[in-house]
Amino acid sequence: MLKVTSLTVKYGSIVALKNVSVHIKKGEFVALIGSNGAGKTTLLNAIYGLAVFEGDVVFKDKNLSNVASHKRIEMGLSLVPEGRRVFPNMTVLENLELGGFKKDKQFINRKIDEVVELFPVLKERFRQLAGMLSGGEQQMLAIARALISDPELLLMDEPSMGLAPMVIKEVYEKLSILKKNGLTIFLVEQNAMAALKYADRGYVLENGKIVLQGKSNELINDNEIKRAYLGKEYKEKWER
Repeated sequence: MLKVTSLTVKYGSIVALKNVSVHIKKGEFVALIGSNGAGKTTLLNAIYGLAVFEGDVVFKDKNLSNVASHKRIEMGLSLVPEGRRVFPNMTVLENLELGGFKKDKQFINRKIDEVVELFPVLKERFRQLAGMLSGGEQQMLAIARALISDPELLLMDEPSMGLAPMVIKEVYEKLSILKKNGLTIFLVEQNAMAALKYADRGYVLENGKIVLQGKSNELINDNEIKRAYLGKEYKEKWER
């Protein structure tokens, strides 16, 4: 479904990504993990049309090099950005309706019915300003808003950022349901263990380069992954 080949992104003299290649098959849940500043968001921005790049991004056999972002949405790409970025002074319902701004009213209403079945708390908050929601509720709203456009591939940037562990678990369980229903998901995360627990496969990005890839159960048991992402307590235990 998605094939990124030899992708390089530069900001002036700074190389944010260098010869990055990833692929995602239809129906897969794929995670890209890496530390802050590794280039994860840059990769999503390039795929979504928000960053100038060298190389190829092919979605459903079409090269996206000269395709505008809004056209990529129409092709079936949708992005849940880092930090949720809901419209705080608009209601939950208005935020959802914006997710389908290119669709007709009947289509939008049908999709809203579908997403609130998955995220029932949003229906309870329809008339509430999005800025008054909790962090977890805002993340659910951001996902639901992205789903209104009826994407085939959902891109997600740091879905666990700033959320409590129980809320992270709930968000990922919702993503698992979406995957079981046929949605293809590609997300980037610093929280490697959360992502790899639910994803089918994973890539590890360091300093703008893919340094490791494999099935999630292989990566989650890799000692270098544990050292890098499980924190000081594990590192001290491992080094003894």
